[in-house]
Amino acid sequence: MITDQQRRSLLADGYLGVPDLFTPGEVAEVAQRLDGLFDRFADLPRASVLDLGGTGGEFGAEVPEILYPSSLSPGLRRTAVFQRGRALARRVLGAGTWFRFDHSIRKPPGCGYETVWHQDRVHKRSGLPERRLTIWIPTGSVGQEDGCMRYVPRSHLRGVLPHEPVPDRRGALRTVGVADTDAVDVPLPLGGAAMHLFETVHSAHSNSGESTRTAWILQFTQPRTVLPTATLLHRAIYFGRTRAWRGKGTG
Repeated sequence: MITDQQRRSLLADGYLGVPDLFTPGEVAEVAQRLDGLFDRFADLPRASVLDLGGTGGEFGAEVPEILYPSSLSPGLRRTAVFQRGRALARRVLGAGTWFRFDHSIRKPPGCGYETVWHQDRVHKRSGLPERRLTIWIPTGSVGQEDGCMRYVPRSHLRGVLPHEPVPDRRGALRTVGVADTDAVDVPLPLGGAAMHLFETVHSAHSNSGESTRTAWILQFTQPRTVLPTATLLHRAIYFGRTRAWRGKGTG
């Protein structure tokens, strides 16, 4: 868990790196479950997977992303990592905080894909007031060369900033006017995690290292508001298309 001082730092700067949030064994359990899903990436329901490196509508596994991995492998929600992450989110955001979404992104060794600068809030479908906390959990140690997270301090205080489409990246939006000199890298040892608020400008380096970089990303929100129709429809379609696969009992 984080200290009062760390919580104040997170709320003031918009991000926080914690080097010792989990034990190596706790992270290993998550890694094993995620590895099992990525090993079957080509067989997962199409509604559950994306290739972030794909351009022009092509699909492959250059930069594989799994949506809602904890729905495909429910055991992820029983891990100490998830339980502690949820408790942490409630400590930061307060009563009424609930689990909103999770996904996992894998950058293979030598992957040149850089996650562009963006704010999570620009993808929100509703104008309802809401606070969110994202917890980014790597399954191994990460430095700049491995694809660690980076943030623009106090950028969450500026509201929603202008964004522009990213050429050849379907649906990707990039914050306008962010310079790399504004950034603070957050390298982490095994067992560490990075977290940020809904409006914090953030990105992640490419993976020029020799190890696969896998991260599990948990998103929590507060308060629990009525979801907009578009979101409800999207979730219904997703869970409908993945019901048969989830029914196989993936654990």
